[in-house]
Amino acid sequence: MPLMSPLADILGITRQTAVFAFTCGDGFSNMIIPTSGFLMAVLSLAKIPYTKWVKFTLPLFLIMMILSFIFTWIAVAIDY
Repeated sequence: MPLMSPLADILGITRQTAVFAFTCGDGFSNMIIPTSGFLMAVLSLAKIPYTKWVKFTLPLFLIMMILSFIFTWIAVAIDY
C-alpha cells in the first residue's frame, strides 16, 4: 500500500481510487489463485479439488472483475 499513494499522484487519480483498484484486484484474485495458503487449506479441509473450485468460481470471478472495472472507471471519471 505505501506505493499506491505516489503512484496515484503520478497517474493523476485520487488515492481513494488507487486503493479501490488495488483492493478489487487483490481481494478477488485471492479467490482463485492457487498460491493462496488459506484458499488451498480450506479446499483441502473440505475435500474439494482445485479444478472443481475454479470451474465453480470462474463465472463469479469474471462478473466481479467486470463490475470492478466499471466502478473503477466511474471513480476515475468523477475524479475531482
